[in-house]
Amino acid sequence: MISFASLFVGFVLGLVNVQLLASGGVERIELLLDGQPVAELTEPYSVLLDLGCEPSPHELVAVAYDAQGKELDRVRQWINRPRATADASLLLENGAGGNGRFARLAWRALEGEVPVDVEVTFDGKAIRMSDFSRIELPAYDPAQVHFLRAVVRFEEGATAAAELVFGGSRRAETLTELTAVAVELEKGASLPAASELAGWFESRGGEPLEVAAVEDGGTDLVFVQEGSAGSRLRREYGGLRHEDRWDEVAREPTDAGLRFRILEPVGRVSRQSEMVVNVFPSSSWRSRGVGSSSSIAWVVSSYMKQGWRGKNQRIADAVAVAALSAAEANRKRAVVLLLGPDAEDRSLRSPDEVMRFAGRLGVPLRVWSVGDFRSPEAKSWGAEVLVSSRLSVESAVSRLLEVVNRQRIVWLEGAHLPQDVALGPLARGIRLAR
Repeated sequence: MISFASLFVGFVLGLVNVQLLASGGVERIELLLDGQPVAELTEPYSVLLDLGCEPSPHELVAVAYDAQGKELDRVRQWINRPRATADASLLLENGAGGNGRFARLAWRALEGEVPVDVEVTFDGKAIRMSDFSRIELPAYDPAQVHFLRAVVRFEEGATAAAELVFGGSRRAETLTELTAVAVELEKGASLPAASELAGWFESRGGEPLEVAAVEDGGTDLVFVQEGSAGSRLRREYGGLRHEDRWDEVAREPTDAGLRFRILEPVGRVSRQSEMVVNVFPSSSWRSRGVGSSSSIAWVVSSYMKQGWRGKNQRIADAVAVAALSAAEANRKRAVVLLLGPDAEDRSLRSPDEVMRFAGRLGVPLRVWSVGDFRSPEAKSWGAEVLVSSRLSVESAVSRLLEVVNRQRIVWLEGAHLPQDVALGPLARGIRLAR
């Protein structure tokens, strides 16, 4: 009955334009932000919503009602929570029978709003179309179940998909939603089986939360490398060129195990029709390669784009984006910020705001000061680790891996904001990953 036309991917705050699509029979739509009513919409179902200046994960829910006040449908969208960098949605317009029916497609991508390709299939067969936003369906038998799928491809390899199942007497199954929470075990501690974790987790209001599963899977590390930190580390590693040995020590990762990427704190603005998007370039995901912690240290230290001098850096903003990237796949995770002696930040957010945001997401943030002393910027982040040589970098990576390996991903039944999950009275030997 309804779907979001405005899809918020990436790091979002301030004023946003919320738009919804609705089929016939919808009289009004109520909008709730984090459980609180914030707007009541009538056609054209659009409103400016203020998410505030403090970055935080949000739950945006739209509830559709008919003229008699009966609830017809509700949809949810997570904001500032890990999700793909592109999204799409489909809505089947009202109609009778299986002739002359249309579906509406909406999409959003972090890098560019114009797709390079859209592929739509109906029951597995491609549909030719001239208007991607309004798709004319072929004639079909409404007594049978049918499957409509759209795949939207953007530049930089981003892809979004949306599906609709309709027709027949079959009703869509309601699947239990799950929330992933990262926890850290104390040294020597272990987690019981999921069936034995009753009373270990609860909501902020004290309501017990049921554990569906516990996972000890792969690890995602995101390094934010400030420009002067990269220059110093590059010298420590003998001036080896990034282009010469990158493929030798960092191969493409598999789904299992450890993978890492390096994010640059130099934002690129992409202006779209509904908002201005800030993109921070990063390397592709890489695995540990043939070595151990030393290979990770080498790649991070040698990764520096030619011509990047560390000017106009937005360090705090980049760390917020890195936190979303680290948690996107719901694996063990951490973000490491490397700050050099000449670090200067021109971010819109402060270090304190971004550290609180990473904590709400459940992403541990570690700050390393590169050089013989802590720069003023490193002090503002409370940097505890000082790395000034090749050996100290590799030692810091080893200590990081030791801590991250003690993480576990706990899957809780239901949809919860990460900051609303707390440890229950029976929890022992663990802490929430921060």
